[in-house]
Amino acid sequence: MNALNVAEYFDELYRPRERYWWRDGDPYSDDPDDYPTSLLTQLTLRLIRGREPGRALDLGAGEGADSIRLALMGYAVTAVEVSEVGCEKIKSFAADAKVDVSVVAADIGDYRPEGQFDIVICNGVLHYIRDKEGVIGRMQAATRPGGINVVSSWSTFTRVPDCHNSVPVYADKEQGAIARAYESWDVKLKYFERDKPEKSHTGMPEHWHSHVKLIAEKPTP
Repeated sequence: MNALNVAEYFDELYRPRERYWWRDGDPYSDDPDDYPTSLLTQLTLRLIRGREPGRALDLGAGEGADSIRLALMGYAVTAVEVSEVGCEKIKSFAADAKVDVSVVAADIGDYRPEGQFDIVICNGVLHYIRDKEGVIGRMQAATRPGGINVVSSWSTFTRVPDCHNSVPVYADKEQGAIARAYESWDVKLKYFERDKPEKSHTGMPEHWHSHVKLIAEKPTP
């Protein structure tokens, strides 16, 4: 991953806007029904509902919506983000929400988690990583037995739009590195979202993405 280029790219996206992601509604609701267009968020919340909150790791945390939501639910959250502007936004939004989130400015391609986590989220960042196996391997090693990984990344089903070619992109095949890495886990969701119109961010022409979306629970010995 060319961390400097990706960091600058997201600094430029995040700096001029109060919020780049989750502009509508409550981004921190823990009610699955409040996310009718996000199957990944819905199912994640349904899976962790009733579990004792533990430690959470959010890799590629963006502006921190997932991190802050989990912190409000009682999780001790570490948010890892390559963009310095993104890191400052996470700190500011967490303070506004009156929760503590540990924010780490780092490239997830180099980051080494410390300890074990009950939930690891990697949402919308693996398509900027060439060595997906290395990152996923560290995610899995940092997940306690019975813990879950939540992953979303662009797939090759849709060509990467020209407006996203400012930085290197490494979309995954639908049955590629992500799917293979979790074959021995208890897969709760494996969903190939195809040709979805992109409506979550502004300032770009109309375009589409396809995704690999996966939630899996680490087996208990």
